[in-house]
Amino acid sequence: MMKKIEARNIHKRYNNLDVLKGIDLDVDEGEVVAVIGPSGSGKSTLLRCLNRLETIEKGTIIIDGATLVQDGPDGVEYASKDKSRQIVCKMGMVFQQFNLFPHMTVLENLIEAPLQVQKRKREEVVREAEELLAKVGLLEKKDIYPRKLSGGQQQRVAIARALAMKPAIMLFDEPTSALDPELTGEVLKTMRELADEKMTMVVVTHEMGFAREVATKVVFMADGYVQVQGTPQEVFDNPTNERLKSFLHVLLK
Repeated sequence: MMKKIEARNIHKRYNNLDVLKGIDLDVDEGEVVAVIGPSGSGKSTLLRCLNRLETIEKGTIIIDGATLVQDGPDGVEYASKDKSRQIVCKMGMVFQQFNLFPHMTVLENLIEAPLQVQKRKREEVVREAEELLAKVGLLEKKDIYPRKLSGGQQQRVAIARALAMKPAIMLFDEPTSALDPELTGEVLKTMRELADEKMTMVVVTHEMGFAREVATKVVFMADGYVQVQGTPQEVFDNPTNERLKSFLHVLLK
């Protein structure tokens, strides 16, 4: 099976603070990897390193068979600017905040990047964007501006916008943490449907139900390390790691 993400010995520091202290992560094609752990454990930083929103101090990151960064004799060496951009475009990213363009309609938000970045034909891009909006249940909102939508609707538009670039991998950084509980469900439903379609996904989440039911692999991070990784059953039902036990105890009380 093709590895979509290989991250080896990833180190990231902010000022004098070591945030990632030698992280390894493998994601196979079609896998849904849930990354869980306490706040400040480096989960979001790891995602941001994978798509080059942050640069690393040490380690190797290979995305869909292409090397984004690797250790060299004088520190890490990133792929050229053009090659890096090609590699990063293989990944769609959905953030906590929806980051939609407020001055553009829902449809315009979806078609902007495929038109500008991928230079694709407008009619084809519009047709695909409408199909994606139908998929997330928001086709009738295509001519509305984001401020008129609920938070859950905005996040579903953000997911559709990321999918419009035809990524091989989807990264989600706590996509429901800014939402009310009743809106969380509609976003998780969209993500479940993507998982059913075998989209490769890495999801940083506090939603333990999603991690347990949808993920094929759960990675528990704490203190800048991957402390435990395994199937949802291994992680949730038989935790042996003390740090994981206390985390789950607090969360699942």
